[in-house]
Amino acid sequence: MSSWSMDDGSALSGAYTFTNASAIVQGNSSADTSEIKVGDIVIDDNSDKVRVKDIAPIRAVATSDVDTSANTITITDHGFVANQEVFYKANGGTAIAGLTDETIFFVKAVSSANAVTLSATAGGDTISLTGTGNNAQTFGGISTKAFTATVAFASSTNSGSSCTVTRPPIDGSGTTTNSADTSTAVIDTTVFGIDSTESVAGLDNVTDIAVNNAGARYVQAPTITVAAPTTRTIATAKVSTSDNTITVDAGHNMRTGTKLTYTSGGTNMQIASSDLTDSTAVFVINTGSTTEFKIATSLSNAQAGTAANITGAGNNAQTFVGDTATATATVSGGIVTGITVSAVGSDYQSTPAVTVEVPKMTIPTSAVNAGTNVITFANHGLSDTDQITYNQVGGGTLMSNVTDGQTVFARDVTTNTFKIAATSGGTAINIGTGHNAQTFTIVTDATQATANASRGLGTDGDSDNRDLAHTGWVKKTVGTGGRAGRVHYETLVAASSISGDAEDIATPDS
Repeated sequence: MSSWSMDDGSALSGAYTFTNASAIVQGNSSADTSEIKVGDIVIDDNSDKVRVKDIAPIRAVATSDVDTSANTITITDHGFVANQEVFYKANGGTAIAGLTDETIFFVKAVSSANAVTLSATAGGDTISLTGTGNNAQTFGGISTKAFTATVAFASSTNSGSSCTVTRPPIDGSGTTTNSADTSTAVIDTTVFGIDSTESVAGLDNVTDIAVNNAGARYVQAPTITVAAPTTRTIATAKVSTSDNTITVDAGHNMRTGTKLTYTSGGTNMQIASSDLTDSTAVFVINTGSTTEFKIATSLSNAQAGTAANITGAGNNAQTFVGDTATATATVSGGIVTGITVSAVGSDYQSTPAVTVEVPKMTIPTSAVNAGTNVITFANHGLSDTDQITYNQVGGGTLMSNVTDGQTVFARDVTTNTFKIAATSGGTAINIGTGHNAQTFTIVTDATQATANASRGLGTDGDSDNRDLAHTGWVKKTVGTGGRAGRVHYETLVAASSISGDAEDIATPDS
């Protein structure tokens, strides 16, 4: 019987150091983590596995790493580039003289692979450092040489490791494999086969959202909006009351257990002679047909194969629609560092669009001092004369003397407070408290982040071709370095039926 390649990984450039009790995995000068994204699994040369949590690791900078004569910050193999944002935090100690605690700065120049100078704005003048700060201070920023794992590497210290990266077919229910790992982090390294969760959830959900552009000047986590799945309109001619099936024109691509919500649009479909009411959830039973399916009144009934008895075909405007996926973002150092899918949704017939909210600050009434006209927002990152736009949001009470959508200017800025003026450098506006949902959208130097979704079984967006899964999904990777030559999933016959070399007939080795 021929041998199938089940390697789901590609070699990472350079060598990596996994430090005992540290979640930061550091590459050497030859490393390149540009193809790693949040959620990937990195495997070292001991076959220990860690999941990528963050591509903007927070790294400590001791006082000895601050050179006040050269104005440089030393971070071994930092992986920073000129003009990128980095976030400085003194962590309760003395701040580096010349820098402000909990503030975004920019890499002015990459002095070497291990050192940078800083500026207050992108392309601005080099900041003069006149003090070395403290040994607990940190810098964070996107790096091509390091990443943060979801848990500390606890097995042992491993230096100079050759590593591979894998993007699991699904986010499933696997367990961590580090021998000393006692955390609750989930790592699913399944390559062959699909787990029980995916069998129920189907191929039509959102398994992953990758950040394409991390944006700039994010000071709070943005709202992530995933487009809703396409609504299926089911004409009465497509409903069979004799065999309890529903027919769609194209392959429905739904597995048993897929959740749909019914809306009548007129005369209701009937189940056992009772109306199927609006907003009722039903669950798909896959009949083996690509165009027909049945419905059940509960997930347990669907899994048991107990189909609903359809006694009325409803009307030509009735619809079924899947659940909309949801996700949350994390922010560090002014950028979006990752997006986590919190609900995978259902019945996505195509990959949905993802919208990342623009950089903004939500300002509750408690943050507005109407007596002093001071607004409080911790670590807002604003500078005097920065432009921000006031947003009333939801029709709540406006701040006094400001209109919805008005662009104003920051003034009298401190680390955590600011005032606003109608013109740059103008008199502070006499403001009222407004309401708790109001926001300021950041305008100056802000960039809206972007992201892409992937659907069930980890499709990477290169192709939208879909197939029903059965025992034996194999993702084959060709080439090395930077995930080169990554190809799509191939399908084997059911494992229990394989004999001799029969699988080569359907899907021959490449």
